[in-house]
Amino acid sequence: MVVVPILYAASDETLEILNKYIKNGGHIVYTFKSGFSNENVKVRHSKQPGIIRKATGNYYSQFVTPENVSIKGDDYGLKAKDEQIKYFMELITPDEGTQILASYDHPVWGEYAAITENKYGDGLATYIGFMPGDKLASAILKDQVKKAGLWGKDQELAYPLIVKSGVNKKGKTLRYFFNYSQEKQKFTYDYDKGTELIEGVKVNPGETLSLESWGVKIIEEK
Repeated sequence: MVVVPILYAASDETLEILNKYIKNGGHIVYTFKSGFSNENVKVRHSKQPGIIRKATGNYYSQFVTPENVSIKGDDYGLKAKDEQIKYFMELITPDEGTQILASYDHPVWGEYAAITENKYGDGLATYIGFMPGDKLASAILKDQVKKAGLWGKDQELAYPLIVKSGVNKKGKTLRYFFNYSQEKQKFTYDYDKGTELIEGVKVNPGETLSLESWGVKIIEEK
């Protein structure tokens, strides 16, 4: 899955490559203003979002500044205050066959789509037509990662906890756990047993681990 945020200026060739990626089975999540102008910031004449419309299956000709607007019709399970949108929104019309994942909760703009999803070739194109808040953005991307079949144990850990992994020369898996905050963080270690290399202690599945502010743990699995 590729996330393409606010790709305002891009050449025709770049956008056609993205279209081809989706057509061949890829999954792209676009945000508002993507595809709007060419690499020289010349606005495209065609209905927006321009060339990528072939894959996104939607279009718009108007955008506005939202005031007390939220989304409706979605399955994200958030509180109403967390579905408020911010700063910018496009009034999207889906093409026939394009799925609407959410619309605008507004007396006038409620007829327009806020998030769409379209099958193009063997792939999938998702388009977010507004600026979401943090919790809404997280919920949308979580849904998309699951649809792409990429959700796993690593994704259960959320910022400020970050996990990376690799394989060393001995063929053993190394997992790196980072705390990107000044607050102490705790998490459940949900991987195979191993050894934390910095402190030299054994770690077992299901064990609760602590990370000091800006701390790191490196665990080598057995």
